[in-house]
Amino acid sequence: MDESKQLFPGNIDAAVDTLLSELSFKDKTKIANMSEVDLIKLNISYGIYVRNEFRLWANDALLASCASYAGVNTINPEQASYIIIKELWEKLQNSNVLKVVK
Repeated sequence: MDESKQLFPGNIDAAVDTLLSELSFKDKTKIANMSEVDLIKLNISYGIYVRNEFRLWANDALLASCASYAGVNTINPEQASYIIIKELWEKLQNSNVLKVVK
């Protein structure tokens, strides 16, 4: 198997699972309690980590997965990192992390 395929996820689900395994409970809780609008701000900072961690500028398989998910033909790394972060957020919305009760 190609080394890059072992090191970097090739689809959104694998990328989200990797992030979930690395995040602390505190960070998972923080992200779960963000509004969807706050995800844009999160992509400015955490998106840099996601793009670097998954080598989005060169990970054609993950970019293609993100493009397919978004229903577009092409996608840039910044858009892909946002899609991954949004999918992470949605998964956390359906998990057992603590949520703020209003």
